Amino acid sequence: MAFNNEYAKLVRIKTDNLSDRGFKTKIKLPSSATLPRKWDYINFYVGINGYECGISTANRDEFKVNGVRKWRIFANGEGTPHYGNKYNDGDIVTLSIELNAQNKVVYKVNDVVMRAFNDKVTEVVNSARLVFASNQDTGYKPPLQPWTVLHDQVRAFEMKYKNSSNNWVAFTMGNKVMTEEWPLNIATPDGKKYIVDKTWIGNAEVYGALKNF
Repeated sequence: MAFNNEYAKLVRIKTDNLSDRGFKTKIKLPSSATLPRKWDYINFYVGINGYECGISTANRDEFKVNGVRKWRIFANGEGTPHYGNKYNDGDIVTLSIELNAQNKVVYKVNDVVMRAFNDKVTEVVNSARLVFASNQDTGYKPPLQPWTVLHDQVRAFEMKYKNSSNNWVAFTMGNKVMTEEWPLNIATPDGKKYIVDKTWIGNAEVYGALKNF
């Protein structure tokens, strides 16, 4: 996602430590989503550096099975995007991204390698992270339209980051769970933001939703 040409709401769960080497989590997908336009979408993804890999849904044919909207696995970072299995609303999916011993990015879904990237990462400039992101296809130039892309609660749990010693450590830093809106520094007409619950952050768990109230 590129902040200069998106109208989006985000929750950014980020280590902010450039020596960390990965992030993984279990995601319980929302029970429902509202995507009024063809090019609206919702993404939940793990990332490190410029690599962003996760699961996405949209109200388009490529996301549907027998006319029913699904969630589709994706992997972005080198060359053309790569797509994988589809999942249902409410499913639980494990997402993992990490630098391996050769400093190459490996993305796993449910502990199975989805994509092993070819390029060696020589410098990390964007730290390991998990992001909830919803995009509305009504344009990013003011005046912004009211926000209508919605979803019920998404749950991220058993969140862990891979530290510089290649150990997986529970992510329990509530101060590193932040909401964000794109375009930056432009007021939205309704003030709608992600509703975030960090009550269980001590258990490496966080919840987020975009609702009408």
